Amino acid sequence: MTEQFFDKDLSCRAIKEIPGLLEFDIPVRGDNRGWFKENFQKEKMVPIGFPESFFAEGKLQNNVSFNHKHSLRGLHAEPWDKYVSILDEGKVLGTWVDLREGDTFGNSYQTIIDASKGIYVPRGVANGFQVLTDQAVYSYLVNDYWALELKPKYAFVNYADPALDIEWENLEEAQVSEADKNHPLLKDVKPLRKEDL
Repeated sequence: MTEQFFDKDLSCRAIKEIPGLLEFDIPVRGDNRGWFKENFQKEKMVPIGFPESFFAEGKLQNNVSFNHKHSLRGLHAEPWDKYVSILDEGKVLGTWVDLREGDTFGNSYQTIIDASKGIYVPRGVANGFQVLTDQAVYSYLVNDYWALELKPKYAFVNYADPALDIEWENLEEAQVSEADKNHPLLKDVKPLRKEDL
């Protein structure tokens, strides 16, 4: 868990390394039965910084991945915005890399995510994570529907590229898909143009 897990105030912090990346503290209420949280609430989160543009197309899809300890997923930038969070008592090392054309191309950011934190990831920013606990349930609220024909618009970068200056936990034991192992190094990634996002 993060330093404070229960009873945070709902808040939003812009991440200076990657424009548009937002980190939210989520109030979690607990008692002897367990805990409860509003994982996402539009009317509360838009006024403190969650982009209203997320809802412009009227499409929403919620994806969930169940992950075992040492699983590492990423780094993928899909052609949609996403809000990511943890739905159980798990903890992950969240990692993002800006793959958009511009001065911040290649910038990275990492933080620990548990159920008391949510991250808004703008399109063109690669998303990845490594599970630090026995398991973690990772939620992706996205503003477009998955479709095979969108796959050519994805961008990828190799999680192990030293140029990214990313520090993973115990990378030797990481469970990684073959596809993720074979993503290109940053020097070989074509920056995503704004008009293509």
